[in-house]
Amino acid sequence: MTARRSSRAQETIENVRNALPKRVWLYIGVICILSSISIQFIAPFVQLLLTNSLICLNPLVNDNIKKVYDCIGTQNLNQQRSTLFKKTNSLQKITYFAEPFPVEPWVNDEEEFAETSDLRLSVIPRRPISPIPDPFTEAEAIAALQLAKKSRERGNNRKAEVIIEHAFALAPHHPDVLTEYGIFMETVRNNVIEAEGLYKKALNLNPSHSEALIRRAKTLPLVEEIDNNMFREIRKKREIFLKIPRWNSGLKRAMRESYFQHIYHTVALEGNTFTLGQTRSILESKLAVAGKSIIEHNEILGMDAALRFLNQTLAHVGSITIEDILAIHKRVLGFVDPIAAGYLRTTQVFVGSFVPTAPEFVRQELNELIEWLNDEETLRIDPVELAALAHYKLVYIHPFIDGNGRTARLLMNFILMQAGFPPVIIPVEERGKYYITLKSANDGDLRPFIRFIAKMTDDSLQSFISSASICDPKDCPENGKIGGTDSTSKVIETN
Repeated sequence: MTARRSSRAQETIENVRNALPKRVWLYIGVICILSSISIQFIAPFVQLLLTNSLICLNPLVNDNIKKVYDCIGTQNLNQQRSTLFKKTNSLQKITYFAEPFPVEPWVNDEEEFAETSDLRLSVIPRRPISPIPDPFTEAEAIAALQLAKKSRERGNNRKAEVIIEHAFALAPHHPDVLTEYGIFMETVRNNVIEAEGLYKKALNLNPSHSEALIRRAKTLPLVEEIDNNMFREIRKKREIFLKIPRWNSGLKRAMRESYFQHIYHTVALEGNTFTLGQTRSILESKLAVAGKSIIEHNEILGMDAALRFLNQTLAHVGSITIEDILAIHKRVLGFVDPIAAGYLRTTQVFVGSFVPTAPEFVRQELNELIEWLNDEETLRIDPVELAALAHYKLVYIHPFIDGNGRTARLLMNFILMQAGFPPVIIPVEERGKYYITLKSANDGDLRPFIRFIAKMTDDSLQSFISSASICDPKDCPENGKIGGTDSTSKVIETN
């Protein structure tokens, strides 16, 4: 029975085969092959296109999911950058090694600078200090304060110094202690800048403190004059620097060395353990250094990419945009964390006791910063002060999960380079002062941080000027004169 059924099935198949022409079987084979190719090669692209479009265009989809599909691509940024290059096609193309400075230097007479105190207050939000005083500690501090005051009035300054520093350590946020410490700094140590800063802190805590009001009214004009002289001397050095011929061999060596120095110090500030020699080695040879983590290698490669982008692209354009900041960060963090690189954070972060901007307000505050940086009134601020303010504001917003400090220092150098200054290096040896002045800015006084950046700018200028005065005889036809003037005498004049 089974054999009979099997033979009938075979007969049926043979009948079907005989009924169909051979050409039809050929068509079926071709269709099967084409269908297989379509499923394997074309379908994935169609699926990716549809999925990407549905996710990117859907406002209900979470931003973290959109990141995976790269909804915010780089095509628009590249098109914008191409347009900007067309606008600046008359400028000479430069590179960081050969010429890391703007082609058209910033010019402005010192009389045209705006009074920036009001502008500074409007852009930088203040977070009030809310210390929780310990009544026993505060009582001890007040008792020490009275003893210090009596010792100072009797002329026993050494004893007064020890006691007032003890009181300050016990109650650093007490207006009376801050005021008395300021009086000591002003009258005994003759440090008007430090004294005025202490009076200001006291007034931030108690705006009606009579002694602090009287003392600050006296010291503030002196401090403002000191700061104005500081910026004036920096501008003089900048003019000397801009007169140095770009073919000067000493300047070329200094520029090349500053590139490695910049990368080494800026990643070292964040805890990278590479030495300067190892940093130089990985950048020149692209070979890994034994005993160092992959993350540390990638931090250096990211800074290298960001510096080249800054020099070859941003240094030529005018107004900075939020896309430019994202592009800088994308290169800074691109080798370490490609998913987070170039994207604003969507979670809350904490930096010690400092709480940055909430994630839902990050883009808004970043847009406000960009608008402020491009405002006509803002552009009247001294470029060194403006660069410091931009650096602090970006760190204050803390728009990224990681790489905020490195991005802020690159933004600072972008502003300085457009104004005719060389890139500024913050040495890792100055890390303590760097973070102390940032904390002071968080507490409401930005001037210590501005003075710190001004000092670093002055050091960078002096380093380039000094390097340019040491050049080959063939590059110094006028025996040490730079740009037709005696560089040595001018450097001495500006010190």
